Amino acid sequence: MNHPRWHLVVLAITLFVLRVVGNPVSVGLTSPLHPHHRDTCPPPPPRNTGLERVIYNEDAFVLSNDFVVTNTPTTRTYHWRLSWATGAPDGFYRKMMVVNGLFPGPLIEANQGDTIIIHVKNDLDQGAGIHFHGINQIGSLWADGVPGVTQCPIPSGGSFTYEFTIQEQSGTFFWHSHMGNTMADGLTGPLIVHSPADPYIPGKDFDYERVMMVSDWVHQTSDEIIADTFARPANESLPDVAPASFLINGAGVYNCTKAPKNAQCEKRSPPEIHVLPNKKYRFRMISHSSEAHFKISVDNHPLQIIQCDDTPVVGPSGIHRVPIANGERYDFVIDTSNGKDGDAFWIRAPFCSQNAGPGFPAPDGLAILRYVKEGSIPGHNQPTTSDWSVPPLTEGNSCPDLTSNDFVPVQKIDAPKTVQSSWILNSALGSLLNANKVPVFAFFLNNVTFQDYIYNPMLLQLRKGLTLNNSAVAHTVFPQSSGADIVINNKDATIDHPFHLHGKPFFIVARGSGALTADQYAALPPTFFNTTNPLRRDTLVVTRKSYAILRILTDEPGVFALHCHMGWHLAHGKLSAVVVQPDAIPRLALPDEAAHLCDSCNFPPGATLNTTAPG
Repeated sequence: MNHPRWHLVVLAITLFVLRVVGNPVSVGLTSPLHPHHRDTCPPPPPRNTGLERVIYNEDAFVLSNDFVVTNTPTTRTYHWRLSWATGAPDGFYRKMMVVNGLFPGPLIEANQGDTIIIHVKNDLDQGAGIHFHGINQIGSLWADGVPGVTQCPIPSGGSFTYEFTIQEQSGTFFWHSHMGNTMADGLTGPLIVHSPADPYIPGKDFDYERVMMVSDWVHQTSDEIIADTFARPANESLPDVAPASFLINGAGVYNCTKAPKNAQCEKRSPPEIHVLPNKKYRFRMISHSSEAHFKISVDNHPLQIIQCDDTPVVGPSGIHRVPIANGERYDFVIDTSNGKDGDAFWIRAPFCSQNAGPGFPAPDGLAILRYVKEGSIPGHNQPTTSDWSVPPLTEGNSCPDLTSNDFVPVQKIDAPKTVQSSWILNSALGSLLNANKVPVFAFFLNNVTFQDYIYNPMLLQLRKGLTLNNSAVAHTVFPQSSGADIVINNKDATIDHPFHLHGKPFFIVARGSGALTADQYAALPPTFFNTTNPLRRDTLVVTRKSYAILRILTDEPGVFALHCHMGWHLAHGKLSAVVVQPDAIPRLALPDEAAHLCDSCNFPPGATLNTTAPG
């Protein structure tokens, strides 16, 4: 395969591999900027390096009926400490990254209009950044939490405060690390935003709320896995990672007979979710998976979808399986009148083996929905229920989203009928040479694999009036406030990619098979696009050999990441950037603390503005 700027891309991957194994490098691929103004920083307080045991965080999944949903805004303050710990979510003990010793991490529960303040102390031995997935960050783009895009990393031993107001949004979100793929090491948790304007009302449409987090799980650290995939020859396998197990609400089951000889492993039972009989439960389902896509079902319990990402919807009733990909969220209601106290039903999470790396498959994820009336003691019997008769993977190995046209947003908002700008984004797997001159797979967007200059973030470059480097990141510029289309062509023959857009929801105005060229797109008649209250999301699966047209409003200036949310793909370069109103970006607020993260004295030894890192 021929790629433009071949020598630049080869060199970028060399940098990625070196960075992963702990050797920061410097190379002049871009014109170096002057270092930031502080050459010396106050010494950080001593870093707590003790390896603690992970505490399983059951509190992350139960939303209290005592939470007051109100229009009166308040400020909610959190203190988080990032650290290494030893944990075994599936029974196999491994080194994990955690917040306050917890996995999953702390629940953030708030109302629309609230201000969130999170004081982060980084006791890890590497930099960090926390992203609040789905939050638009209106007026606080610096808090989007993406090293190399909107900030420099929080240095090892350092501290940083994220502060943002949740404006014009409510729904189901989550937070996660956005440094390499360290989300896969455990840095993630739910973020739930309520609103009195939510059309689905407690006590009327449901009685109780629960969070359901689903994910794959691995037994090596993300840095170890990324180093391995960068060294894996392209003629052996795709740069995908076989999960060891699957987690539902942070817990799963691993077959300890497969564990290495000297590993510590304990047999576990499937996780359980207890519900009262004869009630309705709203489940806020979040996928923080790094590789696998799932189809979620509950035996004997049809699912009523009421929200896609943060958009309340009306859709078909009685859905048996909900496909969910990395970064997506679905809210659904189940009725617990299908049994009595003590009854148990399987919650099933079969994965879609669409990216069959070495070692697939792991057993499907399982959890237990158990009916427990107030005052009774839960039983321990495993369910004997049967799966729905419809095969779980009727589309073969693919896991496409539920059809967008089946879901009508409750709040009617039409997409712009015309647009002033458009961008064709071609997504394709390619190969190039690693540091050992071995051909390896990488992911390309418009023939560019992302080079993440984590100490020279795009936001700071644009604030200086500079332009982004075309050979470092595929990007577009939408210069004015209007409507714009992003046409994503997934040219891969065997891989479905969940694309996530930071900072802005998009309207899904068209989908189709194949790919669109710029000329073909320009020739489409206005009637081709669904602009009448189309589904709005921030994450969407673009299936193999297909395209999707995402229509956005370019009313908020900034630079917004658009990337595949499969963490291993992101580490291999699958990120692009959308620059909106660049002339206004220098006027965006940037607190001194955020600017000081990029002071050269906060760089680790040997790092410069030209140091790169995976994803």
